[in-house]
Amino acid sequence: MKTDPLFYELFQTAPQIYFELLQIPQPCPYRFESITVKATEKRIDGVLEPTKPDQPIHFVEVQAAPDEEIYWRVTREVATYFEQRPELRGREWQAVVIWLGKPEPKGKEKPWWAEFGTVLLYDGQNKQRLYSVDIIDLLKKLPEDSLALNVLRPLIVDNERQVRQNIVSWVEQIRATPNLSPETEQRLLMVMAQLIEEKFKTLSYEELIMMLQLTPLRETASVQKVLQEELQSFSIDKLIKQIKRKFKFAESTIAKIDARLRQLTLKDLEILFEAIFDLATLRELNAWIDSRLPQNDPSQLANLQH
Repeated sequence: MKTDPLFYELFQTAPQIYFELLQIPQPCPYRFESITVKATEKRIDGVLEPTKPDQPIHFVEVQAAPDEEIYWRVTREVATYFEQRPELRGREWQAVVIWLGKPEPKGKEKPWWAEFGTVLLYDGQNKQRLYSVDIIDLLKKLPEDSLALNVLRPLIVDNERQVRQNIVSWVEQIRATPNLSPETEQRLLMVMAQLIEEKFKTLSYEELIMMLQLTPLRETASVQKVLQEELQSFSIDKLIKQIKRKFKFAESTIAKIDARLRQLTLKDLEILFEAIFDLATLRELNAWIDSRLPQNDPSQLANLQH
């Protein structure tokens, strides 16, 4: 599963989940950042920076596929981070690689980079700096009411039946977590639903949408707005995947279609997900979208068809 971007969204939404997963204390509030280093224009996907200067910086890399270079890359990213921030060089830090699946060795022997729970780097004071963990092992150690466990439940269930039987209790556990804002709750529910969609490809689009609305929403305008935005983005992502499978459009055309889909209502997106099977050409798809746009824009349609 290519779920690593969802983990970075998860840690950005609720940084405390990182500490809960690793079962280490969170000494102060942290903010999660993706940082582009200027010298190389390389992006460090995950850095948890403390709000207090006397607390450690945490680097996190989520890895789904076998990668023999992963630990060298993380070490380089840490070095580059401190190279460009000399004022932080005396700060405590720790890096962890979270594996989403155990890599299958090509030969009979397990490669050194596939070992889990292994400390790969100590400093001169014998402090643990870089190590690797398996997400499934981490989740199995958490208590039943853990926020991290309940958001990431799709990773440890085996079939769709378990999802359908337990989704309501997972949602209720997430919403029972103290001190979560309504907006954070909804974003965590969206991450959980996307994990379900990634793992269980045969779950229908309608079922996934229903899963996001199983329990009553908090009646606040901010929550309703966040949920609508997340649902629309989720719907468009699924539609684009379907369009790519059905048609062989150039990426530039896909980008234009994506922009036009974002002008449709959530209801129209749901209708189009079914109607797409009856559309045979780009012209027909454009016409369908154009008929649902709030204001008909012939020039935009003409530009898309050329």
